[in-house]
Amino acid sequence: MALPEIRCVVGIDVAKSAHVVCALEAPSGAVRLKSTPIPATGAGYAQLVEWLDTWAAGDPAQLLIGLESTGSLWEPLYDALMRAGYGVLLLNPHQTASWASSLGLRAKTDGIDAHTLARGLLAGWARASSVPDELVPVFPELVSHLPEHADLGAPAVLHLLSRYSSAQALAQVALDELQQVLEEVSERHWGRAQAQALHDLAQHSAASTRAVSARAVVVRTLALHLLDLHARVAELDAALADLLRSDPPSQLLQGQVPGLGPTWTATIRAELGDVSRFSQVDQVVAYAGLEPRTHDSGRFAGQRRLSKRGPGALRHALYMATLVAVRCRPEWHAQYQRLLDRGRAKKEALTILARKLLKVIYHLLRTGASYDPALIFPAPLAGQP
Repeated sequence: MALPEIRCVVGIDVAKSAHVVCALEAPSGAVRLKSTPIPATGAGYAQLVEWLDTWAAGDPAQLLIGLESTGSLWEPLYDALMRAGYGVLLLNPHQTASWASSLGLRAKTDGIDAHTLARGLLAGWARASSVPDELVPVFPELVSHLPEHADLGAPAVLHLLSRYSSAQALAQVALDELQQVLEEVSERHWGRAQAQALHDLAQHSAASTRAVSARAVVVRTLALHLLDLHARVAELDAALADLLRSDPPSQLLQGQVPGLGPTWTATIRAELGDVSRFSQVDQVVAYAGLEPRTHDSGRFAGQRRLSKRGPGALRHALYMATLVAVRCRPEWHAQYQRLLDRGRAKKEALTILARKLLKVIYHLLRTGASYDPALIFPAPLAGQP
């Protein structure tokens, strides 16, 4: 049950254009305000604060307010309520979804969700999520817009295609002009030999002669789009570099942990967030989906597999950083080889070490300690493999 001093619980379901508010009296559970929508605007927030002032009767401590953390939609309302002097519990949607299941609710509407939040608060089920500082949400904003897996092509080639968008155009251009263009777009890495080779290839090309002009327009347009995207990605990279320099935890990871460059550091910071919300390392491993799960039933003995329930980008960053660490750092390579000698498959060994790397990162961020290979991989005792 809610604490004895609580006289009213308020559940708020968050959406893009409107939020739904439901208030119940404590401890009786009588409805003080049935599920009522308010606009997600300053006027809507003012209306909600007016209701809260009436229910609190001058003592905000009598109210218990729960707000579901849907994406980033909760942030303006959370800030407005905090400025008004009210404490707010930020509730994880996974947590509140389990409340609906335990109450046997099958229908789902915003009004039902708000009422469920209020009932969960009244029953004392709420466990507040941590609210990150202002710097932490910046990482996912930047990282999510980096085309990490997109091959944008070499800028020199794109510049060339924007000028000569077909084999026919390359075949007709004068060799001296082509050489000059190649030197210009490649910063003089290409010269006469490359121009001659490209010219010969174009003259003997088996490219289709149909719709050449139309296809050339498409090629030129795509090349210019990709060149512009290169410039935008460069701006994101610069902004990310500035952010990493201003973030002490990122400096700690990037400067000490093997395998972590700017991209993987930013990805891990974006997906892991504020590590203070995890009370122990097992919670971090479970959040990342790197904990093994066994599916057994009766006489059936299932295989142990990763849960993979957390953010895939976090697992990918850890796996790629582990690849670099295994190749470049002797302590990680030795541990990798030891796992292989014990019969582990290569991918399995890398996954085990990725889990180890996550534990190292969590420890460093949690304690501020320095990376020490001797503590991470103690020397095996005599006679041990």
